[in-house]
Amino acid sequence: MEEKRYIICIDDEFFILWNLKEQLKKVFGNEYTIETAESAESAKEIIQEINSAGEDIPVVICDQVMPGQKGDEFLIELQATNPNTKKIMLTGQAPAQAVGNALNHGCLYRYLPKPWDASDLELTIKQAIDSFYMDKSLEEKNKELEKSLYFNPETNFPNFESLIKLLADPEKTFDSLSLVLIKITTYPTIIKNFGIEIYRKIISRFLQMLSVHLQAGGTVYHLYEDEIAILSMEKEENLVANVENFRLLLKADDIVLEEVSFHLNCFFSSATGREDAYYKAKLALFQAEGSNSSSFVSYSDELSTDHHLQNFQLSQKIRNAIQNKEIVPFFQGIRDNKTNTFTKFECLARIRDKNGFLAPSVFLDLAKATGSIRLIGLQMIDGSMNYFKDKNYEFSINLTEAELEYKSFSKWVQARLAHYGIDPKRVTFEILEDVSFAENINSVTTIRDLKELGCKIAIDDFGVQYSNLSRLLEIDPDYIKIDGRFIKELPHNKTATLLVKGIVDLAHGIGAKVVAEFVSNEEIQKTIVDMGIEYSQGYLFMEPSEAV
Repeated sequence: MEEKRYIICIDDEFFILWNLKEQLKKVFGNEYTIETAESAESAKEIIQEINSAGEDIPVVICDQVMPGQKGDEFLIELQATNPNTKKIMLTGQAPAQAVGNALNHGCLYRYLPKPWDASDLELTIKQAIDSFYMDKSLEEKNKELEKSLYFNPETNFPNFESLIKLLADPEKTFDSLSLVLIKITTYPTIIKNFGIEIYRKIISRFLQMLSVHLQAGGTVYHLYEDEIAILSMEKEENLVANVENFRLLLKADDIVLEEVSFHLNCFFSSATGREDAYYKAKLALFQAEGSNSSSFVSYSDELSTDHHLQNFQLSQKIRNAIQNKEIVPFFQGIRDNKTNTFTKFECLARIRDKNGFLAPSVFLDLAKATGSIRLIGLQMIDGSMNYFKDKNYEFSINLTEAELEYKSFSKWVQARLAHYGIDPKRVTFEILEDVSFAENINSVTTIRDLKELGCKIAIDDFGVQYSNLSRLLEIDPDYIKIDGRFIKELPHNKTATLLVKGIVDLAHGIGAKVVAEFVSNEEIQKTIVDMGIEYSQGYLFMEPSEAV
């Protein structure tokens, strides 16, 4: 059955209400049900019934001067129950204070005077409907993205980001908080011999068994493929005793999947605390792995070192920067060697600090280790798009495995492009050299989806680590950025010169343009131009800056 959609008109004058309904029925009657009410109280009953049925109310048109509750008061109240509904005040007697009240507190979409112009009214409602469904589409995409960020897509259990978000929530109060980590050590063996799909069925069975065993004694988190957490309000010794019973059951009984038995070996650790509970338990888990202990290892102060403490404190700073939106995009110009002008800029992440800014070399590895790299990447993309929305430049943004592994990432990008009104052709996504497509089956699909949107793709630091020739077949890049280690050796190193020439010929042969990174002096730049490299980037032209 097709979902109904409603336009609601409220006015205490019968003939005005009748005329309004008839006009709207002629234009919108085939797609929308036009409901009328002669008072705010009657309208509330209609709206409550429609809300209960889960159906859309794109537009409400309300008079100001009515018996009982006034129009502005009704619209403010409506904002609390239907924030996305577009609210139009249609009246000839509304004082400026009432209109201002509705604007400030009821998110008034438009004010139209009586008598109204029919064409103006119809156009206003059409625009309001379009705005409602655009907002609804963006909201649904953001909800889909939030689910992908905070829940494991295969098992639907809350993931690492969900755990850290809860631990850091200042509104949550815990009298006692305990955490257990479980590392499945047979994960690589199962993957190697039976594949990822069989392992996911096994881990789903494992998580279900653990949840049933714990009952109300803790919440299970599927942090990573081989790592599970249990968060509990119980004392640490009680939680450990409960999970110890599960460990003994797991040791005695295999998990049977389609008449094949699988025995899971695990390491276990525990800790207490608040925001640092996970990191303490992780140190204890490292200890369990290092000593190859199948028994529980509980955190103690002896496990911590100055190095660990520094990393932990920096990880706290990273998390706080994400929460406070202090991930700042810096920009470095990419010079067009034909026009000698900056036509593109690369967006580079920095963290705002009381002493200045932290460079990626300081925080990137820890961000990857804790999983916060995902949120850094999303803030960078959103911040960069916001910065360039009104500037006539192309810009590029780095992508890590954290973004590429999500199937919904390209949909989120599409939503942000629409939000900022940016032509996808202006955006290039740079695939970092440490992204392994073999380990993330969704990566190539995500890249192709981004190209279908109209975005461009660059291979960053070409020539090192995973940036091999097979990657060209998988990606079909628009740009190849030659790793700075080769560029720095020009023009005095013959081997570097031959390698760069080979990369340039290869790139041009497949229709890709070339960017030379780390251009530091005029001699190198002249060699680059002579080789036919289209773009140059480096400190010779511009250091990374907060503004273009």
